Amino acid sequence: MRIVVVEDEPLFRELLCSGLQTGISDVHVVAAFASAEEAIAATDCWPVDVLLTDIDLGSGDDGVALGVHAATSRMARGIVLLSNFAMPAVLVDIPSTTPVGWGYLLKTSVSNLDQVHRALRGALDGELVVDQALTRELQPVDTSPLAGLTTRQLEVLALMANGWSNQLIAERLFISVRTVESTISSIIRNLGIDPQAKHINARAACVAMFLRDTIRHRDFAPIARTRVPGTG
Repeated sequence: MRIVVVEDEPLFRELLCSGLQTGISDVHVVAAFASAEEAIAATDCWPVDVLLTDIDLGSGDDGVALGVHAATSRMARGIVLLSNFAMPAVLVDIPSTTPVGWGYLLKTSVSNLDQVHRALRGALDGELVVDQALTRELQPVDTSPLAGLTTRQLEVLALMANGWSNQLIAERLFISVRTVESTISSIIRNLGIDPQAKHINARAACVAMFLRDTIRHRDFAPIARTRVPGTG
């Protein structure tokens, strides 16, 4: 995977790029920038597979706006956001308006390279991936279709949200891949999602509902978005 990193803190940016390059065998960091403006100006490095960007980029434009710009301009096939704060609710609306996958990771989790890899791969595959620290013990609100899911279905849905493949979910839960596939099909059907609908990733749609209709979601603060030059 060809990755562009945008992070305004020099030391963290250097450590992040080094960790990606040396710790994940199928990742190549094409370039790293300190701001959205620098990244957009470097036209020779685009397009790439995934943009990995901090949300808070200091005084410049934020990573959410940069991600939307990169997605709609086809600069990247997937976007993974980094933050010091638990605000993954930002992902609820964005994916439906952009033709790429998205991820949201806490900066404190980037030392877990397996999780980073899952987020990068999931975003590249058009899915919605959320830091596992943010999906633990989420409970569906009573009015949500999620409330009708079984305990096992909610367990599988949480792992889907964390970017786990069907094979990894099967190994984690000590069940067969066929059982995982059947469970996911039931989740999609019970949530009223049409897996045949154009321009909809059914797994991403399930995760979006998971973020939107859980109790802890109400505690997530909104992110102020700023305009990236050229986006109107």
